[in-house]
Amino acid sequence: MRRLLILASAVVFLDVTFFSVLTPLLPSYQADHNLSDGSAGVLAGSFAAGALVFAIPAGWLVARIGSRKTVVIGLVGIGICSPAFGFAENIILLDLLRFLQGGAGALMWAGAISWVVVAAPVGRRGEMLGIVIAAAVAGELLGAPLGAIAHQVGTGIVFGTVLFASAILIALAIGIPGTTDVESQPLREAWRRLRKSDVPVGVLMLAGPSVAFGLAVVVGPLHMDELGASPFLIAAAFATGAVIEIIVGPVIGRMSDRVGRTLPYLIGISTMVFAVIGLGVFGLLPLMFATVMMLAFGAGMAFTPASTLVTDHASAAGVNQGYASGASNVAWGGGQVLGAAGGGILAGVGGYLLPCLITAVLLVAVGMVARSLGTGPPGIAETTGQTGGTHDR
Repeated sequence: MRRLLILASAVVFLDVTFFSVLTPLLPSYQADHNLSDGSAGVLAGSFAAGALVFAIPAGWLVARIGSRKTVVIGLVGIGICSPAFGFAENIILLDLLRFLQGGAGALMWAGAISWVVVAAPVGRRGEMLGIVIAAAVAGELLGAPLGAIAHQVGTGIVFGTVLFASAILIALAIGIPGTTDVESQPLREAWRRLRKSDVPVGVLMLAGPSVAFGLAVVVGPLHMDELGASPFLIAAAFATGAVIEIIVGPVIGRMSDRVGRTLPYLIGISTMVFAVIGLGVFGLLPLMFATVMMLAFGAGMAFTPASTLVTDHASAAGVNQGYASGASNVAWGGGQVLGAAGGGILAGVGGYLLPCLITAVLLVAVGMVARSLGTGPPGIAETTGQTGGTHDR
């Protein structure tokens, strides 16, 4: 289990690193290509759009060929597309390559998360996922400074390192035994079980903070740049927020295993409401810096319980965890696209406060849905043989 946790953590770390590396670079891309706020939001959201489009195919692939092979295919994809993005100069090509990076990331996430969920003891699922999600946040921590470095030394050099990292992780994945073989699950059966389960509620709970985070990676850098922040200061703000998420994630994962998923989630959502409003209201850099940290704390409180809740409900419904991971990717990718692209467009039309207020209202609505679930621990199926295990050959 330890080697698997290391691999899964490294896989999501790589994915999120090169998702978040664009954050401090976004103002530069906007200036170099004469992009509107809406077009900058499209570039920022292309990665998440790829994750959204490939989410269900990724889940199907896990259920069909197993988590290990799905992870390897995703690593090959991101190892090719990321260096190409670093050297690309046409904005349409940049959007396309970011989209394909996101698609490869969906395969990596679906494979890694489902692999861990199936292998982890049921009573420690929140803790295990908290560790993996903390690794993803660590990637966010590295991504922002890497973006600032790429601003100085060139994007080709920084993005080119993904090729070598992917090769190392592929070798590690091949060396780890696959999970116990079980019957693959047809998409039609999985869909039937999903519709009758509480998985859609968990997906909605995951989508809410994803919208807020997608908004933050567009409005945050652009607003801070307007207030005079350098790429390094923007990177420092998001890196500091990532440190907070790294600390919060595993702790909240263990907490949710004991008290249930909903209570910590509601605390996180409430925090994010105030932080999102602050992104649009505050006109001073120190306050913007503090707001990013508050948003990170709320995200750390919300993401791990919501992600674990999706796997819990999938297990209870007998849904293959590959499809559960795909559903989570739909929530994350869809939320990121809506927050980034929609936020950028609305900011260009009505200023930064308008998309922030709309997102805050959305978070309140999602929190009300989550509150209706109560705060007790969810029912969890006790066996994995019938709750979505995957097979690797």
